[in-house]
Amino acid sequence: MNREELVENIFSNKSDFEKEVLNVLKEKDKSEIMHILAYSIVRDTLKEHLNFLHIKSLSDFTLKPVVNILFKEIANEWISYAMDLLDYSKEEALEILQNAHRVKLLHTLADDYFKHYKGYIYEEIADTFIDLLASMNQASDKVLLVNAVINSDLIANRSVLGINSFNQLYRRIIAAKNLKNIEVSALQIKLSDILIELDCNSTSAQRREILMSILPQYEEKNKKMSQMKLETFDASLQRVKRAILNALKNNSYKL
Repeated sequence: MNREELVENIFSNKSDFEKEVLNVLKEKDKSEIMHILAYSIVRDTLKEHLNFLHIKSLSDFTLKPVVNILFKEIANEWISYAMDLLDYSKEEALEILQNAHRVKLLHTLADDYFKHYKGYIYEEIADTFIDLLASMNQASDKVLLVNAVINSDLIANRSVLGINSFNQLYRRIIAAKNLKNIEVSALQIKLSDILIELDCNSTSAQRREILMSILPQYEEKNKKMSQMKLETFDASLQRVKRAILNALKNNSYKL
């Protein structure tokens, strides 16, 4: 089969394109791709529109460019594939895409990926709001943005949630930080105690064996605790994040 025939086969349907170009063999592969793309789209590519750490005004917040970005990502995957495996130049790879059927196929893929995995994007967006709160103090110039979010449809039933202002959220984020620090410190002290005892010449062989068996467990606990999101430590923050996720999932916030 020559290159031209292979290209025709690749672009004959979505599954063939996914298998050959995106290396998608099962549903889990799609999920992993979108998990990675969601992070890069929210945290980098569209950070001025989706990442609350970078959004200047709530009016800038929009999901409208996401499908086009997914299309570009898929197109870039094709270009890399064509150049690396089929020995096409970049210009030739782009030329192959100048075909209505092929463009439509890539747009359909982008739409499908967004439709089925947009939850990953929503999760990243909500995480950036918590990250913003964690990065702020009461004199921050982002207080207006936070209050705008609180008073928007992104946080429905805010009175029921007991969240009506930045100051209330600020108190919750400080409490969550303190609780997490206490938990992390306790684990680090335990780890330090284990390591000190292991390093002690007077520690018996039997005790040393016990310590060596529990050391990996505490190292793993410490790692997991350090990586735990702040809302894990405060019910109010959990409710705020859930409200944002629900607003996005239910399309109750008009973008």
